[in-house]
Amino acid sequence: MPTIARFVTTLAVIAALVAAAMFYLANFVTPRNREMSVRIPSSELEPVPIIKPAPPPEPEPAEEDAGGAAAAE
Repeated sequence: MPTIARFVTTLAVIAALVAAAMFYLANFVTPRNREMSVRIPSSELEPVPIIKPAPPPEPEPAEEDAGGAAAAE
């Protein structure tokens, strides 16, 4: 049983050290901001064709109901 307790204690100490290191890095280290640019050779780019969108369809004229007038008489 002492071996398990020693193992668990060792794991707890390692976990505490990792947590302390993460806390330190998150709160006390500020990253340097700088611009970054990546050159892409034009041979690797694929041209995108420009397609004009189709005009929207015209609405169909409303049909008058001829049967409704005869039924009202």
